[in-house]
Amino acid sequence: MKPFLRILTAMGISLLFCASAFADHTGPYFGLYGGANLLQSAESSDSQGTFNLEFDPAFQGSAVLGWDLKVGHFLGKGRFELEYARRSNTLDTVEFLEGDAPGTGDLTAESLLLSTWGVHRNPSRWTPYIGAGIGAARLSADDLRVTGQPLADDDDLVLAYQVGAGFDLALGSALALDFGYRFFGTTRPKFIEAGGEKFESEYFSHSAVLGLRLGF
Repeated sequence: MKPFLRILTAMGISLLFCASAFADHTGPYFGLYGGANLLQSAESSDSQGTFNLEFDPAFQGSAVLGWDLKVGHFLGKGRFELEYARRSNTLDTVEFLEGDAPGTGDLTAESLLLSTWGVHRNPSRWTPYIGAGIGAARLSADDLRVTGQPLADDDDLVLAYQVGAGFDLALGSALALDFGYRFFGTTRPKFIEAGGEKFESEYFSHSAVLGLRLGF
């Protein structure tokens, strides 16, 4: 019985701390991600004063095309990637100084970012990473309403950025599962209200994502 237990233990250790073949991929890869997007309260203002927009949590999805750097590359250990992401949250409440009012409609962010991720390679299948990205986003206020009255139905192109961190779990020499966190933000978008005036808002979100990357 003891030899059998020793074999099982050895197999478990080898699976947890496998050979470097799980982390040797270099070159291009493709990935798909999904997760939960929590949009922060958006402080907004127009000619009438300030108000806050509160949104419901929502699903987000993204696709990436990247490049794994080889070990010893002069740029360091990590990867570069181009990411398209879509986040869409439903307006729940509009907070005025006089009180709260129910809201409807969606605020959607479609972004294209160039990101760089630094990784810490080690003998295990788990590889931590941290990084940041910058690019552009189109923010669309889709039929935003307050107590049924139209607020805005407009869009704006703004500068976007993100920072993030997480862990990769190697599933093979070119396949990895990604558990990550992303903080995504933009410069202040400007939308045209139903009455023709403009209002400024803000966009900051927190996301927990799960992705699968395949090297080729």
